Amino acid sequence: MKLALLPLGVGLELLALLLQLPWLSWLAAAVFLLYFLLHFSRLNRYPQWLGIITLAVLVAAALNARTDASLWPRLAASAAYYTSFLAALGLMQLLAKRLPQLSELHKALLSGSKVVLYPRYVLTAGSIGSILNFGMMNLLCGTLTTHLKRYPLTDDQRREGLRSVMVTTLRGFALVPLLAPTSVTIAIISREMPELSWSAMLPYGIVAAVMMILVGWRRETRGLLALRDNIGDSTKAKGMIGLLIGSLLGLLAIGALASVTALTASQSAMVLVPIGVISYLLWRDRSPQRALEEVAENMRSMHNEMFIFGCAALLGGALGAIAPLEDMAAWLAAEPKYNLLLAIASLFSTITLAVIGVAPIVSLSLIAGLLAQLSVLGVPIMTPAVGLMCGFSLAMICSPFGPSTLILARYSGETPFRVAFGWNGRFVMSVMPLLLLLLFGTYWWHS
Repeated sequence: MKLALLPLGVGLELLALLLQLPWLSWLAAAVFLLYFLLHFSRLNRYPQWLGIITLAVLVAAALNARTDASLWPRLAASAAYYTSFLAALGLMQLLAKRLPQLSELHKALLSGSKVVLYPRYVLTAGSIGSILNFGMMNLLCGTLTTHLKRYPLTDDQRREGLRSVMVTTLRGFALVPLLAPTSVTIAIISREMPELSWSAMLPYGIVAAVMMILVGWRRETRGLLALRDNIGDSTKAKGMIGLLIGSLLGLLAIGALASVTALTASQSAMVLVPIGVISYLLWRDRSPQRALEEVAENMRSMHNEMFIFGCAALLGGALGAIAPLEDMAAWLAAEPKYNLLLAIASLFSTITLAVIGVAPIVSLSLIAGLLAQLSVLGVPIMTPAVGLMCGFSLAMICSPFGPSTLILARYSGETPFRVAFGWNGRFVMSVMPLLLLLLFGTYWWHS
């Protein structure tokens, strides 16, 4: 019964999106709160501490004179949305276990010229991630473990193969904030600053994405080639045409729903992925109870990541409500030369705070709120917005507490710190100087 609370909360939030009824989101938030109160002791240590800190910030917000009553419904709706966002798209993992065509995906990606091996993997992960978000991580990681079980690899070969593909997948996912109109980064920036549309920021995102691909290209290609050689399977991947057609139909359905409703592409994916997965389970097993058990168990396996995302939404909203952003903006507007320094600070602070445990979405919400105040005062904000976008992208790679890192750690059996620092530390240090050059170029272009 307790496990059914997560599917219930997600279902209520999806209904809230479809029917545009805010009170359903508030009810979903209450259901999630009940589940996590009942299972708080089963969460990992970091989510527990994050929950305690979030509670303290919410109490401070309640006692702050700047807070008005309209804050609390907004916070509840945000927490329900972001918690459901991860859970709904994570159901792709159930398809990964059942569809044989998906297990052939990695065979297709590992074939062909070695020159395009790494960028093709990265761009495929980024393309899927732009629609499915964290569902892409579950999809590619779930199909990878299934794919490698088919071959007589040694433990070392299997471990190194997992590392190479997973780190490439993660870096592809990090391109989503730079390129995708469906990313949470673009959504928050464009909501706070309507003049900074996706099309306006895309050229800078493309430059940053090219820099990141070039930095990882040589190093990770060796690992992907080694995995392909160890597998030694030169047969052609089967079912790719059907998988491509199915993917296109899914994308068309997502686009169609987004075009005829008030939903965005990401929200449409949130709705259609659970519908598609549950429909498949019911068609295959003919057992509603078994389908509910599988959905509930899949969500339970992600409850740490769901809790982190929900707390991040609460923290970002609460801190934004009580922080003196107007005063800070007035001080910064008096000295336009601080514009470039603010951009660099946006880049480094988002990454640094992510490393020590502050979810990137919290930093994103706070800095975006500050930039919105600067925009009202007439200060050019493109350069700090680009710094914020790049910082959020790298924070997804190097944060040991982020949902993407936790998903990779669960599949690989490594610790989140090993995934964040051991797998990606050198990459982040290598790409940072290039991103700083991008910020200098953006500042010069807009000055």
